[in-house]
Amino acid sequence: MMFTDRLVRAVDWFVPAELRDSTASLWQARIFVISHFLGPFSAVAILGYLYRVLAAHDWVFWILCILCGSFWGLPLALKLARNLFKPALYSFCALTFISVFGSFFYGGVSSPFLPWFLTAQMLGFFYLSDRPRLVLIFIGASLLAFSTAYLVLGSFPNRVPIHDLSTVGMISACAATVYNSMMAIYYAHVMVAQSALQREIKRHLETEVKLRAAKHDAERANEAKAIFLAKMSHQLRTPLNAIIGYSEILLEDTEAGEQAVDAEELRSINNAGRHLLSLVSDVLDMPKIDSEDVDVRLHPVDLDQCLEQVSATCRNLILHNRNTFALEKHDGLGMIQTDETRLRQILINLLGNAGKFTKNGKVVLRARRVREGNREHVLISVQDTGIGIPPEAMPSLFKSFTQVNSDLYGGTGLGLAVSHKLAQLLNGEISVKSQLSRGSEFTLRLPAVAQAIAAAA
Repeated sequence: MMFTDRLVRAVDWFVPAELRDSTASLWQARIFVISHFLGPFSAVAILGYLYRVLAAHDWVFWILCILCGSFWGLPLALKLARNLFKPALYSFCALTFISVFGSFFYGGVSSPFLPWFLTAQMLGFFYLSDRPRLVLIFIGASLLAFSTAYLVLGSFPNRVPIHDLSTVGMISACAATVYNSMMAIYYAHVMVAQSALQREIKRHLETEVKLRAAKHDAERANEAKAIFLAKMSHQLRTPLNAIIGYSEILLEDTEAGEQAVDAEELRSINNAGRHLLSLVSDVLDMPKIDSEDVDVRLHPVDLDQCLEQVSATCRNLILHNRNTFALEKHDGLGMIQTDETRLRQILINLLGNAGKFTKNGKVVLRARRVREGNREHVLISVQDTGIGIPPEAMPSLFKSFTQVNSDLYGGTGLGLAVSHKLAQLLNGEISVKSQLSRGSEFTLRLPAVAQAIAAAA
């Protein structure tokens, strides 16, 4: 393995960076380098034999020697040229000329150079596949020159007796076969890899079609859900508001008449109606919040007045479990830039949870204004002495349809998720601290001035 890695690094030294962008071009360049280092050794046997048997070593012999030796310089030419076309074109032309030229002067159709003519054609179409016409033209011209020279002279030059070329001819044929086999094996490997790649591409295209269909179905289902929820919003909220409103009217009349039993029953109806309305509102608002299709309108809000109204709304729900409730405000809360409706929704959810999960305890709503650098923030916290939150439940606390102690208390598990996302839409955040069996504290942090307005100022 170490030897193979060293060999690959040595071969890659000759491969320019331009040919390393794709695996196909990289391996084609590697095969070119390896074959032009090993290939010329097959010519050594032929030329060595000719050198021994020839009486005189004339210009024909030395031309063949020079051309065969030039193949060893092609890997370096590849590195300098920074592309495969020019070295490959020279290799094809030189090998074609050597095979035709050598065959004409040394043995004709029985020449040991002739098998390399087929190798030259294979190399031409392999390396110059984008120029097949050029390959065919050069092959045709070489065959035409070979045939013309034979017809003009009437025979091949008898420089070496035919029977003396049989041994070197076998060596040449074997070398050409090994060389062609190496190229064929590489080509077969490429075809197998390409076939596997095409199958993988086809599989991915089929998966893409299925995903598109699933996405389309999901979008249609989501659209149908949005239409359904929009219709149900009016159908559910209107009768619930009527129940709450009439129960409040009857409750006022009953309390004025001091009918304690009826008042308690009406109060239960009123609390149940408010609780059900809260659950319905959470379910209907969640899809809009998830798609960020919530209308947030930032305007000046009197925080003192807002907290008083929220406290009045939630007081009876908190006192229902025999809890005490307190509102603690620092002086100078003043005005903040936010959406009052969404702020109330967050605080009512937090206070509702505190009242639901606390019995015979205390719930405190606190608010203060803090300055950090050039910006002011408002911290509004809801603290209770209720059941607390287990540590393992904290990571999923703000996820939809997740509820602590769902066996003991009803609900959708959407209240905290809705509040968390609404806080983000108001450029704020909600944090929580809790101890099991000792209570929890949820803190809403909001900018006192909207970010866009602050930036403009």
